[in-house]
Amino acid sequence: MNKTWLHKMIWSYLPIFFIIFSFVFFLFFQTLVEQNNKNTRESSKVFIRQLLQSVDVSLKSVDYMMIREIMNNKLIADFFDEKDDSNVFLNYEVVKKLTALKQEVPLIDSFYLVRYSDGLVYNGNVIRDLDEFEDAAFIRDMQSSGTASPWTDVRTYREFGFQKSKEVVSLVHQVPLSLGSQGLFVINVSLSSLQEMIMDMYDSQTAFVNLYGLNGGPLFIQDDSAGTRKVLADISSEYTGWKAESGVTNDKLLNTVSSFSSVWLVLSFIVFIAGILCIIYVSRQNYKPLEELVLRINDDLFQEKHSLGRVAANEFAFIESAIDNFSEQSKAFRKEFEQAALHRKKTFFTELITGQYAGNAHRDNLPLPSHEPLNVLIIEIDNPEQSFFRFQARDQSLFKFVLSSVTHEMFSPHASSIWLEWTSSLQLTGIVFLHEPNTGMEDICQSIVAWVHKNLKFTVTLGMGEQAESLEDTAEAYKEALEALKFKAVLGSNRIILHQEAQNATIKKSNKHLKAIHSLVQTFRCNEEGWRDSFRHWFDGIRTCRLSKNEIIELGRYFIAHMDLQISSVSNDHYEIWTNSSLLPARQIIGDFDTLDELQQTLYRILEEFAERLAALRGGRQYHHLMRQVRKYIEEHYTNPELSLDFLSDRFSINAKYLSQLFKEEFGENFLDFLADVRIRHAKRWLLEQSGSIQNVGERVGYANAATFRRAFRRVEGISPVDYRKRNTNEQTG
Repeated sequence: MNKTWLHKMIWSYLPIFFIIFSFVFFLFFQTLVEQNNKNTRESSKVFIRQLLQSVDVSLKSVDYMMIREIMNNKLIADFFDEKDDSNVFLNYEVVKKLTALKQEVPLIDSFYLVRYSDGLVYNGNVIRDLDEFEDAAFIRDMQSSGTASPWTDVRTYREFGFQKSKEVVSLVHQVPLSLGSQGLFVINVSLSSLQEMIMDMYDSQTAFVNLYGLNGGPLFIQDDSAGTRKVLADISSEYTGWKAESGVTNDKLLNTVSSFSSVWLVLSFIVFIAGILCIIYVSRQNYKPLEELVLRINDDLFQEKHSLGRVAANEFAFIESAIDNFSEQSKAFRKEFEQAALHRKKTFFTELITGQYAGNAHRDNLPLPSHEPLNVLIIEIDNPEQSFFRFQARDQSLFKFVLSSVTHEMFSPHASSIWLEWTSSLQLTGIVFLHEPNTGMEDICQSIVAWVHKNLKFTVTLGMGEQAESLEDTAEAYKEALEALKFKAVLGSNRIILHQEAQNATIKKSNKHLKAIHSLVQTFRCNEEGWRDSFRHWFDGIRTCRLSKNEIIELGRYFIAHMDLQISSVSNDHYEIWTNSSLLPARQIIGDFDTLDELQQTLYRILEEFAERLAALRGGRQYHHLMRQVRKYIEEHYTNPELSLDFLSDRFSINAKYLSQLFKEEFGENFLDFLADVRIRHAKRWLLEQSGSIQNVGERVGYANAATFRRAFRRVEGISPVDYRKRNTNEQTG
């Protein structure tokens, strides 16, 4: 039994040994060939690159000289500005200058200038018309099409018809360089001089060089009579676009090694085939373990004993299917694990900022610093409806990724780490773990806001809480950052808002804003021109007190409700205009504004349009101007104790009851309330400015009886005249 096992082992490993042996020797000889080829190719590549660089340098010197003369030489500029050939001295100076340039660069064979204004060609000897010049076809082709490269392919050229044509490559530049509207400057380099320069660069007995133009035309081809050649390297010039190739001549060592390698390759292939046949024979002799393995996979893994017939038909396909199944399951498990890790990380982040953090339950798997102080910041996108949501969902995701990346990059040099999560569709929350307290957080945040404003299509506002000493304080810092963002409406967007700044903004007087609203609605309802000043005064007070957005919304809703109530008490016509045109947009802007300026501008426009509609309504009424006169008379003669509806009826010749009705329809307020408001407004001023008795003040504003004055004052202001004087005097003194 041991001998049988030994024989099987020998038969199993013998073909493998033959294959390995043949493969190693094949690699050895192949390596020799490849190394020799590699060295030769590298040498050829270095040589051809140096040769092509030398050619480029020579041609570039001609090109740079030409550009220099076009841009800086006044003679050339004056020549192209001429309209005819009458300036003989200028022509002489030009040919003198160009002849000197030709002597300076021996590679130049000839040159000529083409002037579009009069169709003349000047080659340094004579001036001729373009149609009579031998190179006219080339000039027209350059004028109409231009070239991607300043150097042309090889072409034939002669100056005069009796001369023999020569092969040249030409450098063509338009004049001026940026427009090409005046003419052409053409320099020709003889192909034979270029070939002589190349021949001097290498030994033609051991190597060869071929040079081709842009269109594949030969510029330099070495005679092939020296022997067999093999191209080992080729390279193209980035400057001219010409292609050069190089190789060796009669490389006998290379050919000998290559031939021997080919023979050994054939022998190796024969041994390899023999080894494959041996492996097939041994595999067929030892198939039983493979069959048992297939059956075990089928029975134990898939539990499909009824499919054994199909398994026997293609065992390797079955094994491949099993491996693919393992791979897919592994990928699915890995993806589920990564998603679970992200979910666990985000859940822990949510617990931190919401105050649900319960020790180190999740922290062991998260790389968070242990003892460093930290800050919490919230980056909120400004005006999303007008700027951010107008982009497609894919672009919004890209912008969010860019914002997260920029924030992380700017904080990386200054913090041990930063943890960023999108806690809402418009808010990016970050926990910054600092190296040490007060590490310039405000400067970094300001840089983030400035970068977004400069590079993206929207702006952001950044709210930041006070510095926390541990993870347990994260929730409080997050709450402070949220509170800071609530003041964006009044403090403005595209900036950073600190919690301390928000705290300072909370010193306010709510009663003061309610009074401002009442004054605004009253003046508007009474059709007074001063309602615009009252409107501005209300918003100036909001800015002074620095109210949060929630508080501004509450005041706005109160204003809408109070306005709705007062307009409804005026007349049905007024209220119908209010409900149909102004109420809905006013409610909408109260809930949708982003900044206080936006709210003020939109709400002012709504009230202005409403006022215009009311003015049109009042202007169409018969007694509109009369009621304006009545109101003006009341405001000027309020001190008259006899002022009443009957008095006004006699004064303006109109029935008292009808006058009261018209007054209410015009100004939304009855006569007695309006008169009391006017008198008490002036009384308040007299109470503070003078120290006279209450009865004296009442008489000055039209109340002959002091008790009547006190009752009217209390009804309008809510307190007595004495208490009003004491309270306001104490406030001014304090």
